[in-house]
Amino acid sequence: MDERALDFWLGEWDCRWHDGHGVNSVTRELDDAVVMERFEALGDEPFRGMSLSVYDESAGWRQTWVDANGSYWHLEGSSLDDGSVVFATPGPVDADRAFKRMVFSGIDRDAFDWRWESSPDAERWHERWAIRYTRRAEGRPPLTSAGSSPTSPPG
Repeated sequence: MDERALDFWLGEWDCRWHDGHGVNSVTRELDDAVVMERFEALGDEPFRGMSLSVYDESAGWRQTWVDANGSYWHLEGSSLDDGSVVFATPGPVDADRAFKRMVFSGIDRDAFDWRWESSPDAERWHERWAIRYTRRAEGRPPLTSAGSSPTSPPG
């Protein structure tokens, strides 16, 4: 992956999953050297987190994730043969001592799928959370805690 590999992710996003929804804002900061993400799950179980991703020519993409639950993870970026982008912990983390990764797949200009997965051995991956990202149209307000924007139906 090169230094522009995360450009597909830049922008304002509406996010939906089987029992929830949220928003994500992804920008380039600090002379375009850092990709900054601000994620917020809305509704009955609010959740906020953010990440900082940087590209180093010798190490590739690296990301730090932190959230309101006190999580702190270091992830390393790579790509799969099918064009998916992956960020994974280099070792087991948390009380469950599992490897964690996120996979961006089905990437096009205005939408993609995102999965959060865990594994006891970094070989057998189990999906924990799947989100459908859709780019917010220019001038369209973000989803609200009620689950919809004034210009789009809930669901």
